[in-house]
Order: sequence, then C-alpha cells, then structure tokens
Amino acid sequence: MKMFIYLVFSFVFNPNMKFKTFTPRCNIVCEDEINNSLVPPSGGELKLLTHLNAENWAYNWIMMISSEETPNYDEHFYINLFAMRGMANMYTSSKYFYIGYFPNGKICKDGPKYIGLFELDHSKRLMNAKILIENPHYIDDVSRLTKFRDSMFVLTNTSRVSLNFQELNKPGQNRYYYSWLYI
Repeated sequence: MKMFIYLVFSFVFNPNMKFKTFTPRCNIVCEDEINNSLVPPSGGELKLLTHLNAENWAYNWIMMISSEETPNYDEHFYINLFAMRGMANMYTSSKYFYIGYFPNGKICKDGPKYIGLFELDHSKRLMNAKILIENPHYIDDVSRLTKFRDSMFVLTNTSRVSLNFQELNKPGQNRYYYSWLYI
C-alpha cells in the first residue's frame, strides 16, 4: 500500500513534468451588457433560416403552448406548428426557403415573430408561400403581418421574382392569406 501511495504522489508532485499547451479552436466573446447580447444579427427584418431552425422553433413553441402555465391557445396554432414541423422534414432541398421575420425595434429572444416556408420556382421566377406560422410568445403584440408581407414584396421585387401566396388559401392558413390579400 505504501508503494501505491508513493507512486501516486510522485506522479502528482513531480517537478520535472512538462505540460503540452493547446490553442483554442474558437474564441468566445461575451457581451458586457445583456441587452447587447439579445439583439438579433443585423441585416434587416428578414433572416434566412434552415429547415432545422424552423422545425426546432415550431417544436419549442408547441411545448410552450402545451404547458400548464400558459393560457389556452386556439386550435389553429397547434395545427400550424405541427404542419411546419412536418413540412420542415420534407422540404429540405435548395429550392425551399425558410424566412424568419424579426421586427425592427423589438428584441426577439424567443424567436422570430413569423416564419414562412417559400418555394422558389426558377423556371417561372416565382416564389410560392407554402405556410406561415406565428410565434405564440408574441401573440399579444401588435400584428406585424403586413410589414412581413411588405418586406417579402421588397425582397422579391429586388430579386426580380414574383411572390405568390395563393397556396395560403387553405384551412389553417386563411387568416394569413386574407391579411396579405386585403390589408
């Protein structure tokens, strides 16, 4: 037993031991103020998301609205969020775009206000809106759906692509369709 203790302590307290230094793979920079760390990246109100982002946001929002602490939400929230999760698994090619709307002047720490799935048809130079979902965290805020629509029109006009939202004229998406059509 004395030999074991001697071996352990001779290894731990060995002054001739050399340590290898490693260089870090990345540097982590922390903001001093919490307000600066919550600001979304610059570049306007529209942000390009991946299908994984959209699926994870939809999953997080489903978990949030199904918890006992939150008030009851309408059925269309569940339907839209489940539809987005399913579509995010299927529509993963480069012709599908997931675009999040982060309103200017609002700190969106709980995700974008809206997420839209759009299909780009190169041959017709047409961008079809497949589905839109709204973040339930911001349901009590003022609706910014028309600003989202206007930002999408500016994006498609500068890209010389037409925006088509006729596919939103289906159950569960009617409110987005009529808001984009008449307001």
